[in-house]
Amino acid sequence: MSNVNAPASSVRPALAGYGGSTFSYMWSGTALEAMRQMQALGLSVFDIILVPGHCWHDELSPVQRTELSATLRSEGLNIDSLNLPALDQNLASCVPEARAYAVSLYTDVLQLSADLGGRAVVAVPGRVSALFPPPRTSSEGWLEDSLTQLLRVAERLDQTLYIESHPQTPIPTVATIEAFMARLPHERLKVAYDVSNAEFIAENQVDALRRLSPRLGQLHLSDGTSSRWRHDRIGLGTVDFPAIMRTLDEIDFAGTRVLEIVSPTPREDIERSIEALGLLR
Repeated sequence: MSNVNAPASSVRPALAGYGGSTFSYMWSGTALEAMRQMQALGLSVFDIILVPGHCWHDELSPVQRTELSATLRSEGLNIDSLNLPALDQNLASCVPEARAYAVSLYTDVLQLSADLGGRAVVAVPGRVSALFPPPRTSSEGWLEDSLTQLLRVAERLDQTLYIESHPQTPIPTVATIEAFMARLPHERLKVAYDVSNAEFIAENQVDALRRLSPRLGQLHLSDGTSSRWRHDRIGLGTVDFPAIMRTLDEIDFAGTRVLEIVSPTPREDIERSIEALGLLR
């Protein structure tokens, strides 16, 4: 994330309340470059995906972190959250050493967020086998232990943890998330609700948003269907975005609505998603 280019010369007015994910840019360049591209579309708040070469804690020295933080401030780029994909770590693993590694990695990410002026870290709350998972009570206990450790770090660094709704976790539905949050009632633990993940499991998203509203911290927006797990541009799937937007207004949602479009042509598809939501009127 040390590659610094000139900021985009033509930038739309900021879309208040909306942000962008660097997901689709993670293999093609740095997070800073991705943020600058999306800023030209009117997005100035971001969920940064963490992978080596794009943005990674071990690749940024203290001096580089200070310089990058200053660059972000000077260009009006704001980190809403850092987001660690859950492919190489598991906060709900049955293996103690695997959980310890995940906690250590998330601890480093929380520190990076604090250093860069971010305010939160998104965490996929573990992964379980779809074929023969452990008893849910066991997975939830391991997850609770991991998050309890990380919440102590979040308190020290003035950060928030967003657990993401995700179909491969031990708490994939609004009912299981709601029950888990009730057993860990911490002010720094909130939900990042993903509407396309919810569509894939055929969840009633309007009901879910209302139920989670007291602890809803971030919303992930992309399109998908119940038959294919996708994060397409808005308009290609079956997610009822008008109903979701109305519900967010009804519950007075004040968090960031992150466009998390996964596409080989992210700039075009993010722009078309912005248009589909009617944000340019």
